[in-house]
Amino acid sequence: MSRKPVGVAILGAAHMGHAWAYSRALTRSPNAHVVGLYDPEPEHTRWIHQDFGVPLAGDAAALAASPEVDAVLVCGATDEHRAHVELAAAHGKHVLCEKPIATTVEDAEAMVAACAAAGVQLHVAFVSRFLPLVQRARTAVRGGRLGDLIGLVGANRGRPPLPPAYPRWITDPVSAGGGALIDHSVHVTDVMRHVSGLEVAEVSAEAGSLLWNLDVDDVAVVSLRMDNGAVAGIDPSWSVPADHPWDYDFSLRLVGTEGSLEIADGAEALNVVSTREGGPRGLRRASFAEDADRAMIEAFLASVRGGVVEEPCATGQDGVRALEVALAAYRSSELGQVVVLR
Repeated sequence: MSRKPVGVAILGAAHMGHAWAYSRALTRSPNAHVVGLYDPEPEHTRWIHQDFGVPLAGDAAALAASPEVDAVLVCGATDEHRAHVELAAAHGKHVLCEKPIATTVEDAEAMVAACAAAGVQLHVAFVSRFLPLVQRARTAVRGGRLGDLIGLVGANRGRPPLPPAYPRWITDPVSAGGGALIDHSVHVTDVMRHVSGLEVAEVSAEAGSLLWNLDVDDVAVVSLRMDNGAVAGIDPSWSVPADHPWDYDFSLRLVGTEGSLEIADGAEALNVVSTREGGPRGLRRASFAEDADRAMIEAFLASVRGGVVEEPCATGQDGVRALEVALAAYRSSELGQVVVLR
């Protein structure tokens, strides 16, 4: 295995919060060298360039073609993912793509096919897999400690992604492919699949814009039937109000024939009250858990250097599966009926 740092290019930074966090992890890693960052919108790149000194590139194709680049991080608007992934694959570069993988199953499957044809890895940024509690839950379930799973309940709720804190594309139905349902449900669906080893067989959902007067859904309830007959529920809503102690949450409850377990990211956090000027004031929740972004980036780099996708990394096919469930949920909500997956 080569010990040379992996040369990484960043194509797209429209998903600014994630792009910034991944850039921080990459620039702090001894296993990576960030060659450059491409995004035509200066506001998307400003903080990454300022905080981490990442060089800016004016041409995506030239950056992807650079011999210094071994792998590409794709973090643009969701409907731009396919073009950037296919560009990376055409130049023989491994890829880590922000979630959701695409806005359509057609695009997602084309991305998987392009990377397979090029012989490169395609990872999807399902960072929740890297939470230590999720990894422990997977070990317990796969080890049979809960018996046969019969019920799963998960949530990934958050603040509404409204300007100026968020770029406008996130609430554009074309650029993002939807709203809260597609944005957050994919995390929970993936963790359910990852922990349980089960696949989704049927989807029933309701979604709507009830809270923030958006052109996309901001609340949703998704009901699933897994291929072993277990039932599952997901709350992916943008329902966290202003001044709440946390911005996002993640939780998962698993019920089996011989036991149950529940995990929540708040279990690894402190409640902090601050009166400091110039920073968050009042009650805030401060996590002391392992940095899941850093863990995911390091696993991606190790996979590239080792030539094989390492656990618990999510593949392009995992991205397709989670997207299929989200899009089936939208169809179910529109039709008012259960959607059966193939």
